[in-house]
Amino acid sequence: MSRLRPLDALLAALATLAVTLPLSGLFAPAGAWVRPSVLLVVVVALVGVGLRSLATARPLVVLGQLVALVLSGALLHGRGHLLGGVLPSRETGEAIGILLGEAYTVVTTYAAPAPSERGVVVAVSLLVGLTAVVVDGLAVTYRSPAVAGIPLLAAFLASATNTSTGLAAWYVVPPALCWLALVATQGVSSLRAWGGTPTRDGRSDPAGSFGSLARGVGLVALAAAVVVPGLVPHLPTTFVADGLARGDGRGNGSGPVLLSTSIDVARDLADQSDAEVLRYRTSASEPVPLRVGLLDTYRGGRWSAADDVTFVPPDNALPGPAADGDVERTTERIEVLDSGIAVPQVALPATAVGSPFPTGTWRLTVSGVPELTSRVPEYTAEYTDLEPTPEQFGSFSDLDRSAGDLRVDPDAEDAVEALLADVVEESDADTPFEVAVAIQDRLRSTAYSYSEELAEETAAGQRSEEPLVRFLETRTGYCVQFSSAMIMAARAAGIPARMAVGYLPGTVDGDERVVIASDAHAWPELYFPRLGWTRFEPTPGARTGLAPSYTREVGPATDNALPVPTPSATSSAPTPDRPQEDVPAGDTADDVGTVDTGLADVVARSWPTVAGVAAVLVLAALTPLGAWLARRRARRRARDDAERVEAEWQSLLLGLGDVGYVPSEGATPRETSRQITRAAYLTPEEQEAFGRVVDTLERARYARPGADLPEVAEDARTVRRGAVGRRRRLDRARALLLPEEGRRHWRSLVGRRRDEG
Repeated sequence: MSRLRPLDALLAALATLAVTLPLSGLFAPAGAWVRPSVLLVVVVALVGVGLRSLATARPLVVLGQLVALVLSGALLHGRGHLLGGVLPSRETGEAIGILLGEAYTVVTTYAAPAPSERGVVVAVSLLVGLTAVVVDGLAVTYRSPAVAGIPLLAAFLASATNTSTGLAAWYVVPPALCWLALVATQGVSSLRAWGGTPTRDGRSDPAGSFGSLARGVGLVALAAAVVVPGLVPHLPTTFVADGLARGDGRGNGSGPVLLSTSIDVARDLADQSDAEVLRYRTSASEPVPLRVGLLDTYRGGRWSAADDVTFVPPDNALPGPAADGDVERTTERIEVLDSGIAVPQVALPATAVGSPFPTGTWRLTVSGVPELTSRVPEYTAEYTDLEPTPEQFGSFSDLDRSAGDLRVDPDAEDAVEALLADVVEESDADTPFEVAVAIQDRLRSTAYSYSEELAEETAAGQRSEEPLVRFLETRTGYCVQFSSAMIMAARAAGIPARMAVGYLPGTVDGDERVVIASDAHAWPELYFPRLGWTRFEPTPGARTGLAPSYTREVGPATDNALPVPTPSATSSAPTPDRPQEDVPAGDTADDVGTVDTGLADVVARSWPTVAGVAAVLVLAALTPLGAWLARRRARRRARDDAERVEAEWQSLLLGLGDVGYVPSEGATPRETSRQITRAAYLTPEEQEAFGRVVDTLERARYARPGADLPEVAEDARTVRRGAVGRRRRLDRARALLLPEEGRRHWRSLVGRRRDEG
């Protein structure tokens, strides 16, 4: 039993879970990351008990727990990327790496509570599991529970210091009690071991008195830790990760604003923010909402965006609308004078065309949403305003019944189908357009009311747990509920639909318009084959003004005829505990430093941080430096043009392999060119450059020795830039920081030194 130490293992596991309590205020919903975290901690604890029972050497116990953590984490989070469906592989690591990159983006851009997206769940659960390995190893395997307090404290502070308000005592007491119990349990056991075999003559056990004293001291110290902070002044708040803790504790702040890519339909609205987000001019008499993102997946009362691949358009231009050429249209112009929206989001009409951003500062998702790679505060764009006729919306036979945007949430299906049947029967609609307008007009009618808060119960006192069903029963809500209801009803009718998020047009200020944070808005987009994705507006006019003009000729005009209000005058921006706007916005990002802070003063006060950052930068630069040295050495050692071309070819293949473009084994240079051209979607210019490289390589290999060959370095760079530029940011970063060419250089250098020694 002394080797098993199950009580110690249990206390170590409980202490690990207890220090994660502050995370419940940082990521919502907490259940998303709690379940996998608990599972990994249990696996680590059980593996530790099992290995210790086999009298395994202590380092092997810790190693076994790490292996168990990796395998369990891969099974939990790497499904679909496992070798044989069981074992982790390189593909598993790459997939989890992408998710960890997404988690970093969430942590550094969202205010608490940030959405518990998949990347966050993976990162939190793996970090909790790793903490469990360290704590169990120190406290149980190596029997040093006092030292185990260090990783416990580090884990606690990593979450506690990222909250913008103080923590309640119940966050602190459980982990402290678990750690004290762990120390006390092993301390008493060690004390008894020092004293030899216990006596049976009735005398008191000396360890008992020491245990009582220790318990008393521990409880006094814990009580002081809870009470004293309320009696002494606090130092200024500092944060470990700026993304989560910005703001005043309610989500208010200043700086760039980021709309959430995950929206909880059940969350209420409360306070409003009047922080300016955007200032622009437009030529349109009826400005349209400005879209920043798309949400297409609804599960468990929450909308989220599917993972979307981004790429650089070959013509560096926005795609514009997908409508047929015979659809009537006008071209309008928008000139953004100052944008406070955080990268990567950018506000534009959904049908924007042309190239509004400098080359190299933006990319496009497969869904057609532009994303910035660097901040562009001013830009000008044109957009197409469509005026389709009812006939151009087509018939039900034209719709794609296999589209992925037709899923109706099972929990809300009955309520949605009841709404659809009622609407169709009342309006006698028999075309997709008529059905869509009938749904929109029903939701905009006086039967529904716009409110900043969801009604908890119906008039009869009934309450549904599914937020969309609750909205359809109470008929009270805000834009997220109205849009969700129309999207689900349209999908039930066979019309593909998704949710767009962005901002209302804002209020007039002279010849300009001003958009503030509380103008955040959500609306549905429905897909029609001849028109593409088309905007509808089911939220009542008191919030949004007029519905789109092409929908106003059908159905009752009572609500649609409302005068256009000032959108910013409507309350819709709550605190982080409740969404800041109709669409929850991430908090604002404060600027770092002030104008009057001297650089030398900053360095003097922050030299450990500066030194650490410098060390990280130096280490990060080693592998790219090795790649540069390898290329330089290969060129310098080339005895003729043929060897120089061969060196460029090998360098190009290694660079393409860094982002996953690897030719089949035994492929000739020309076959390699064809394979990579297809895989990397090279442009005609890049294909020509690749062809010149291959032609020169073949001449170098098969022409007579000493022949003059052209320089191919520039063509090789063109191919590499094009292929690498179309990969995900994480892949590009890995290729930049860990190029295979650099790793080979350092390995060969170490190998030579070892041989010489």
